[in-house]
Formats: sequence, structure tokens, C-alpha cells
Amino acid sequence: MKVLAILPFLAALFSGCAVITGEDSTLSREQAAGPRLAFEETLKSSESLQGQGLRENVRPAVFAQSLQRPVAVYADAFRVYVTDEYHLSSSQSARVFIFDRGDRSLTILGDGVPAADAVKLLAPSGIVVDAAGVVFVADAQQGRVFGYDRNGALLMEFGKRGELGSPAGLAIDRDRNLLYVADSHARLVKVFTTMGTPVLEIGAAGEHRLSGAAALSLDGAGNVYVLDDRSRKVRVYDREGAHLREFSIAGEQPGTSLQPRGIAVDSVGRVYVSDAVASSVRIFDASGAFIRTWGRSGVLAGEFLRPLGIFIDRNDTIYVVDQSNGRVQVFRSFP
Repeated sequence: MKVLAILPFLAALFSGCAVITGEDSTLSREQAAGPRLAFEETLKSSESLQGQGLRENVRPAVFAQSLQRPVAVYADAFRVYVTDEYHLSSSQSARVFIFDRGDRSLTILGDGVPAADAVKLLAPSGIVVDAAGVVFVADAQQGRVFGYDRNGALLMEFGKRGELGSPAGLAIDRDRNLLYVADSHARLVKVFTTMGTPVLEIGAAGEHRLSGAAALSLDGAGNVYVLDDRSRKVRVYDREGAHLREFSIAGEQPGTSLQPRGIAVDSVGRVYVSDAVASSVRIFDASGAFIRTWGRSGVLAGEFLRPLGIFIDRNDTIYVVDQSNGRVQVFRSFP
């Protein structure tokens, strides 16, 4: 019995597709019509890229080179970028992990003792990469967005003049070279060029003013989806900042304890919101109607412990930060 019990756990640790646990077998026909999801891989250390997920859990030497408290995730065609707020010592900063799936290598920015003039990350809360390869990292504690090259050299810094309060999340429009910052302190979305010039503020006034800004995402048309964690709503604006619509994330149980932390939009407009308290992801259709809850508390594939950041790439591959499991889970979505 013990051998049989551990088999699903081993399957979840190794890369490759697997049946997702945590799915609700009581789904209605309408709910079951939502996206089908297949587990692809777990990203935790360099050994994840070698198909050796089990070893990274049993080898103490891998600990320092593994994700510990990941927060945010972004992916491009070849790489997956993850912020990790874990500090190995008082002299070291929080880190950025870059998993390169092309050459199966891992680069860690902020690894080791930084130079005297280097910027130490304290509370990295969001990450994106522009078309030129600049890695933008939001730091909620310092009220800054830092731009690095892939070797960790600091290229630019936003927020020195007090433009930002507490940046909680980032999104990038690569076609227009625009950086979107969810500022949880100001309760706004602030838009900059990728060179740091302020362009626009979204959700600042009127009846559709934001009451919170925990995270944000863009759809294919450039519309801005803001996770308003205080009102438990998703508010949608066009690229010029005009309010389009909004919907509640509480679903049919408004009294349910929620801690919404991440948001992403897929290619057909479905909206995914991570819930750190329920250890699950809520899925809504393009109109904001609730489809279903995905996942449950646990350590297997498709199970989460405090999911935070979530990102969906152009191929509808879904990346979920599974913080208390110290990993990023990757899933493939089917219509």
C-alpha cells in the first residue's frame, strides 16, 4: 500500500504530462465545457530542466540553488523568469531565477554577495521582460521597478522621484513598448514607456475608480485586466484607460474567504485568478461568468499551497507560482 500511495507523488515531481489531481468531479455540463488542463512540468532548480525533479527534493546541496518562496512568473519563447523573495542570508538579496529551456540551464540573478553599488531586491512582487530582453522587476518594499540585463546588470530604475508607492504587479505590451504597473498603495495602474517615461494612469477617478490593485494582465487586444483585491472584482479597461466592464470573483459564495493574488487572461478571453487561501485558481469566461475552480490544497500535480503569480503565454501554456511548495507548475491548456 505504501508503494502505491507514493506513485502519484513521484509522477508529479518528474516532467511530462499527467492527469491533474484536484479536479471537481461534480462539475456541471457548462463548467465541464471550460478549458482542459494537462500538467507538463515543475520548475524548481536546474535539475527540473534535466527531468530529475525527484533529486532536487532529496539532495541538500541543491537547496541554495532552488526556489524557496517564489512570488511572480513570466515566460517568453525560451525562458521562464521567476522572482524569489527568499533571502539566504542578511548580506544577500532576494533573487530572480531564469530557467532556459533551450540550453537547459539556470541563471540566478542576485545569487551570492552583491557588489557594494548593486541594488538589493527586498520584496520582488512582479516580473516581465520586454522585446529587447530587459528584465523588469517590481519591488513592493522599495517602491521601485528595476530593469536588468540577463546577467543581472542594472540598466534603469523607475520610482526614484516618488512615482510609485508599492508596485504589486507588472504587465508588458511588447508591441507598443509600454510597461504597466499595478500600484497597490496608490490604488492605480501606472503606465510607462520601457524607458521610464510616464504615459497614463488607469483607474484614478470616477465611479470605476480602483479600490485595490494587486495584479494585472493584458489580453491580445491590449485591454487591461486589474485584480481589485479589496472589492474582490476584476475591472477591465481599454488601452486608453476607459472602463469597459467588471465582474465579481466571489462567484456564488460572496462570504467565502478569498485572498486573490494573481491574474492572467488566455487567448480566448478566459480569466484565471489565483486564490492563496483556497489554494486554487478560479476560472471565468470572457464575459466574467464563473466557469469553475481548478486545483486544491496539496503537493501533487495540479495541487497548490498558496498560489500567487500566474502567467499565460501566447500558446496558452499556464504558469502558476506555487509558493509554499517552492515551485512553479506548468500546464498546457486545451479549448
